[in-house]
Amino acid sequence: MTMLISDGDEIAGVPIRRVRDCLRFFLGWHRDAFDLGMLQQRLGVDEELARAVARALIAQEYVTPLEGGSYEFTDKGLELSQASASGKIKRATAESALAGLLKRAEEYNSDATKILTVDAIAVFGSFLTDKQELGDLDIAVRWRDRIADGNRSTRALDYARRSGRQFSNFVELLAWPETELCQILKARKRTIKIQGWQAFTQLVAKDRGRVNYKIVFGDPEHVTAEIAQADASS
Repeated sequence: MTMLISDGDEIAGVPIRRVRDCLRFFLGWHRDAFDLGMLQQRLGVDEELARAVARALIAQEYVTPLEGGSYEFTDKGLELSQASASGKIKRATAESALAGLLKRAEEYNSDATKILTVDAIAVFGSFLTDKQELGDLDIAVRWRDRIADGNRSTRALDYARRSGRQFSNFVELLAWPETELCQILKARKRTIKIQGWQAFTQLVAKDRGRVNYKIVFGDPEHVTAEIAQADASS
């Protein structure tokens, strides 16, 4: 079941949506852990408040402190990164949103100017039940570099600068290709909740009998093998 959060909820005085989005960003970058500097920069707060948030995340068992000052996600932390603050939606609305997302994925892959390619899309959560009212449309997306030549960072920076957008820090600049991809797929629809692929595979691997999923874009056998590998290493 998807964790539910409310707009009024906070963690150390920071809106919980903001903290959730921060954790989701880290997981989207395939990070199992993060340090205080990353947390401070992503939340856009001072060091004192970042430390307070970190302490609260530990106290509420969302993360575990590691040697060297880093913080590792717990299972509960993974659930928070996927938490929903949306109201109920009709199944027909979710089905329409999924059809639109798959069409946008195909259009994205056919655009040679993009530096990423969508490899796989999985749907999971309440959409796979027989419920007619759903919390949201839970989607996990796996992407890869369109050109794998070892110059990924340089290419990402060039792509971001060509966009003409203003970025508040270097991390946002470097992450622009992934951020743009998620924005295109989501198309401003609150119905759609896109999860990081690593968080999704870890969740399925740890709760094999409880988390159902369906591959709606890409090779299902390849994804099944990837989840089995994540299960073996967990």
